[in-house]
Amino acid sequence: MTISQIQGASHRSPYDGQEVHCVTGIVTAVDGGGFYMQSETSDDDPSTSEGIYVDLLAFASVKVADKVMLSGGEIREYNPAGLGENSLSRTSIRTSEVEVLGSGNSLPAPVLIGEGGRAIPDKIIENDVEGYVGRSSALFDPEQDGMDFYESLESMRVQVNNALAVSSINSYNEVIVVADRGKHASGLSQAGVLLLAEEDPNPERIMLDDKFIKMPDIRVGDVFTQPIIGIIDYDFGNYRILPTDKLIFESKGLVQKLVNVEPPILKDSQISVVSMNLLNLSHVESPERMEDFASMIVEKLGAPDILVLQEVMDDDGRMDSAVVSADANLRAFSEAISRRGGPDYRWFSIDPQRNTDGGVDGGNIRVVILFRLDRGLKILNSTPGEAGQQVGLTGEGEQVALTQNPGLIWPNNSAFRQSRKPIIAQFQFMEHNFFVIGAHFNSKGPDGPLYGDRQPANLDSEQQRIAQAKAVNGFVKDILEIDPEALILVAGDLNDFPWSTSIQTLAGSQLTNLFNTIDRSQWFTYIHEGNAQVMDQILVSESFIKNIDSFRPLHLNSILPADEQLSDHDPVMVILDFATNE
Repeated sequence: MTISQIQGASHRSPYDGQEVHCVTGIVTAVDGGGFYMQSETSDDDPSTSEGIYVDLLAFASVKVADKVMLSGGEIREYNPAGLGENSLSRTSIRTSEVEVLGSGNSLPAPVLIGEGGRAIPDKIIENDVEGYVGRSSALFDPEQDGMDFYESLESMRVQVNNALAVSSINSYNEVIVVADRGKHASGLSQAGVLLLAEEDPNPERIMLDDKFIKMPDIRVGDVFTQPIIGIIDYDFGNYRILPTDKLIFESKGLVQKLVNVEPPILKDSQISVVSMNLLNLSHVESPERMEDFASMIVEKLGAPDILVLQEVMDDDGRMDSAVVSADANLRAFSEAISRRGGPDYRWFSIDPQRNTDGGVDGGNIRVVILFRLDRGLKILNSTPGEAGQQVGLTGEGEQVALTQNPGLIWPNNSAFRQSRKPIIAQFQFMEHNFFVIGAHFNSKGPDGPLYGDRQPANLDSEQQRIAQAKAVNGFVKDILEIDPEALILVAGDLNDFPWSTSIQTLAGSQLTNLFNTIDRSQWFTYIHEGNAQVMDQILVSESFIKNIDSFRPLHLNSILPADEQLSDHDPVMVILDFATNE
């Protein structure tokens, strides 16, 4: 039986679980548990792979370029590590019967993918299956479906020319590229990243992994000057190339260009508001990172008037103690900012009930609002609420005010179980009152991967975010019912895309997402598996739109290598001009 017959034109071998004999091929790569091999000749059917992984049950002395014969073995589909039942399976042969027929053979020529070779689908991951791919007999369509395209090359040698990096190296030593400098990449933006869109998950993304060679320090915008040659594999919910040859690339300096941000110069009538995810900020666990954040706030962001901060930990970090206060942590942060020439920041923070807000165990992360009062900003009714206490409204018309300042929005609502509670505060500038809501919705962690067995990918986390969005939108409605001209700003790490049901629910007819006011090429604050996407957002009420001077995401984190990021999220900044109210 040939390898292509074993693989078949599907995601699972038609001979899964059956014994096989006298399978021959050339060894293309060797790892600790077995080896990859590929047929010497092709069956000329692009839908069937000519490669397969051999899972050794006993030691076999084989090396790259050996011609081997498997005298016997079992064809086996198995789920690789990481995702369990939501993983696609890999086709392998389990055996202890390996005979080396010869050494020093020429390796099978790699299949060129991209321009001049097999075209990579650039719009669709899978549109023929609704349910589980591994249990479906639906059309196998490598020409259209990205999932089927990579499966048709499983365990084969492939080649990518003129690859362009659309992510920097991450903490797993993975890098995402597109072929041909992105010539046929539908989502490639002017900023040099691959933008996720509602109808385009970018299957042209190619993940490189370091199984066989050390991954160099690759950054967004780097170009590979020599072909990438490696083996197609699947693990942790992604198809990937395992390069077997040294990677040669050159830097185009794109990252340095994007992070070279000048702080804004504000008029007396203007204030700036920034939302930032601080990735578990702790003066105990990461004092150096706190200092670097302080530098960013002063030198890159111009010491904003209001900072809406997510993932601020309690005073002893992730130590699972009775401590829930973050005052010492925030005091250290404010002092770090001052040491760099920044202003004296005060803060609004409501301590959560212990271990009720999700995030790292013992960390008690929360949303915090920092503010400076040296440029005309004022606070109203500074009577803070407490954990579990629901903020209310008082007053009529433009005199509407919070019963606690700051307060929590629906903290006992089931939507916020094991998730951060939204905080609201009221400020005044140039005699105009306005509200700031800080939110950090639940993460997309439980969702299925784009290349998972379940298609379309399951969105297990979405319903909770929709419920959270309804709660915040409901409180916005309550304010606007009392004062239809109220100035309201909602900011935070919302963990979903502007077009998603949850963010559309949050906006309703009451709020405008400021990402809808800027060019799509800037639509990203986070890069996940090469997909540049919006997670961090600012929305404003209709009456506040006239005050918008500018809005922009600042790509100071997402494009950097993992070991240089202060956070995996970018800050977003809006400048408000209150002269328009005069």
